Amino acid sequence: EKADRVGGLLRYGIPDFKLEKRVLDRRIEQMKAEGVCFETRAHVGVNIPAQDLRKEFDAILLAGGAENPRDLRVPGRELKGIYFAMQFLPQQNKRNAGDTVPDPILATGKRVVIIGGGDTGADCLGTCHRQRPKSVHQFEIMPMPPEQRAPNTPWPLWPLQLRTESSHEEGGIRDWAVGTTKFTGDENGNVKQLH
Repeated sequence: EKADRVGGLLRYGIPDFKLEKRVLDRRIEQMKAEGVCFETRAHVGVNIPAQDLRKEFDAILLAGGAENPRDLRVPGRELKGIYFAMQFLPQQNKRNAGDTVPDPILATGKRVVIIGGGDTGADCLGTCHRQRPKSVHQFEIMPMPPEQRAPNTPWPLWPLQLRTESSHEEGGIRDWAVGTTKFTGDENGNVKQLH
C-alpha cells in the first residue's frame, strides 16, 4: 500500500459517512489473521522495485486505483481555490482519523461549486455539508436524466435515470446541463467567479 494506511480508495476516497472505516479495519484485521502481510508507504515502482516483490513472494496481487483526475482545461484553471476531488476527500478522512493535515482544503464558510456528478460529486457534496459552507452548488454537464428508467436503456443495460444520493437530500443546489467556459480571479490569484 503506497499510502500511510491500508485501504486505498476505500480508506481515503470514500467519506466516512458512506463507509465507516471500522468496517474496513475489521476486514483488514481478518486478512492479517489469515496471513496476509501489509506494508504501507510502499509505492511499487517508486520506492519498491517490482523485481524485489517477485523474488520475495509466491503471489502478487495488483490492486490499482484510478487516481488520475479528469482536468477541466479552461482559462483560469490555475487559480487558487480550485481542487480535484481526490485532493479534497482524503484530507477529511485523514482529519477524521485524527491526523493533522497541512494546508487544509476546507469548505467552511465558503461558496462552493462542485463540477461533476456521480458518486464522487455526491461524496464531495456530503463532505462539504459536514464542513458547513456558506452555500454549495453541484453542476452536472449532462441534462437532467428522467426520474424513471429511460426506455432507451432497458434491462440489462445500466439504467439512465436520476440518482439522488443521501448527500443531495442533505441540501445544496443541483444544476444540470452546465458547461464551465472559464474561471476569473481576484488580484491575489484566487478564484472569484465561474463562467
